[in-house]
Amino acid sequence: MPNPPANEDGSSLLKRTIEQLRSANSARPRLVDIPKIPGALKFYQVTAYITGIMLLLLVAEMILKYGVGYSVYAFAPGQGFLSLVAYTPENASIGGFDVSTGILIAHGWLYVLYLIADFRLWSLMRMSFTKFVQIALGGVVPFMSFIVEHFITRQVKKFLAENPVPAKASQTPVEASH
Repeated sequence: MPNPPANEDGSSLLKRTIEQLRSANSARPRLVDIPKIPGALKFYQVTAYITGIMLLLLVAEMILKYGVGYSVYAFAPGQGFLSLVAYTPENASIGGFDVSTGILIAHGWLYVLYLIADFRLWSLMRMSFTKFVQIALGGVVPFMSFIVEHFITRQVKKFLAENPVPAKASQTPVEASH
């Protein structure tokens, strides 16, 4: 088995990547953006979990289709609600809804939403571009969105604990005049 890539100090690429994800030294948000960060973090967390689940469904579908040789169809004529149909080019037009293709399309669009959430959190936190790429790759490698989400959430929550969200200045009500 080949050895993983290593640098001069002997650490592997995976170990260095996880260490970069853990480090918060690249975050330097502006004071005006700090109140927006909790909402951006929640949006990122939700999209990370949804994208991760859809990616796992996509992997299961690919294994089922190319490893076992079956596609999943819903509402296929003469079949039940959900049915496994042998995957061949002739069966591509059996009717019904191809759940396999639906999962593929849904994951693609949800990944776009994940990238938007990634960009929003990244830009508010003003992290390094490398961190943006690491977060983005979390949505295309199975299980990585859960791992990356864990490290990024920990980092952002630590930052918010050290830099509390400033309270909004009390505003006196303005009366309308005629």
